Amino acid sequence: MSEEKKILIIGAGIAGLAAGCFAQMNGYQSEIFELHDLPGGLCTAWERKGYWFDGCIHYLFGSGPDQPFNQVWQELGALVNRPIINHDTFMEVIGADGRSLTLYADPDKLQDHLTDLSPRDADLIEDLCDGVRLFMNFDMSALQQKPKELMTMLDWRAMGQQMLPYTLPLAKWGPLSAAEFGSQFSDPFLRRAVPQMFAWPEIPMMAGLSLLAYMHTHNAGFPAGGSLEFARAIEQRYLALGGTIHYKAQVEKILVADDTAVGVRLYDDREFLGDFVVSCADGQSTIFEMLDGNYVDRPLERTYDGRMPILSQLQISLGVDRDMSNEPHWAMYLLDEPLEITGQSY
Repeated sequence: MSEEKKILIIGAGIAGLAAGCFAQMNGYQSEIFELHDLPGGLCTAWERKGYWFDGCIHYLFGSGPDQPFNQVWQELGALVNRPIINHDTFMEVIGADGRSLTLYADPDKLQDHLTDLSPRDADLIEDLCDGVRLFMNFDMSALQQKPKELMTMLDWRAMGQQMLPYTLPLAKWGPLSAAEFGSQFSDPFLRRAVPQMFAWPEIPMMAGLSLLAYMHTHNAGFPAGGSLEFARAIEQRYLALGGTIHYKAQVEKILVADDTAVGVRLYDDREFLGDFVVSCADGQSTIFEMLDGNYVDRPLERTYDGRMPILSQLQISLGVDRDMSNEPHWAMYLLDEPLEITGQSY
């Protein structure tokens, strides 16, 4: 560029760091403003009394070479010289009676295991595992080649041709939740366990099947070092590209002139001006606090009006002084008696 344009980025999470990296790669000058003293945002980890708690990554799409999304992580420096741990199983669901469902990534192993648990559900189990086999060749990155606003007719045509073989499977598995699928099993244990096998009963089955397929093809592994080191690697890539990060620098307002974002003001009243502002903070804070709700249309208002309730989550991390190397890396225990919270049974 003959004259460098400056981009101000709010938030040093993975989105903000990635935005900064690609800004620098494309000839822009950029600065990132982060309220915390660490990069990564929700992609983080912490140490307590000799124990290390990882708070984010369970698996990473694009972890394998020559796999969808891998090029992006390589360009961001996230996976350079980083070993990947590929698990054979996603999780284990254990019933109160001791029976357990091991969610193998290999569809053949999974089919044999589930059929042993419930031979009378063999047809349903085969249907499930055939779904995993099918999605092993499904390229999710095809859905994210370009922003829709920039796609041409040729782009839409190419995407349509790529998606055509998956039209019926997407129509079948896309709207179907794990809870709905689990309710079809005749075996009482599987009827309870299957809705929990992806840790979220309302997850679309398509997402779960794609996850198992990607795990089996080594495209959804765990990056050695965990979440914080993963974020640190992208931070170092951004700094090496010439970017600047301001830590402990919480943005209070996005400065606007003639309905155009021109800068940011921090809580300590410092102001920074730029040609563009990219907010990688959450939408609620960005739209209704940093921009004072001045740019809200009806569809956007309905997104945030509370009509779609989202359940809060609480994570409790325990440091246990014992050898757990023979335990499943992720296990869920079904309660023998339902636990009721705010009128909902679990």
